[in-house]
Amino acid sequence: MLRKKVIRVSSTEFELDDGSVFPHAVELEEVPTPEEFQKFYDHWFSIFEDLTDGEASDDRTSCKAA
Repeated sequence: MLRKKVIRVSSTEFELDDGSVFPHAVELEEVPTPEEFQKFYDHWFSIFEDLTDGEASDDRTSCKAA
């Protein structure tokens, strides 16, 4: 999956280069630059990408109820 570029960050939301706008879960006290926020976005993008690729699904299926 192609990663998007962060172009704008405010205390309440961020925008990607495709025009998508996403709210933050909580309002940010300090607003990072788009370049700083890109590092966080890339980190979490890779985690969610791994989940959708099934790499983390083995951990969930190996847990059995007692």
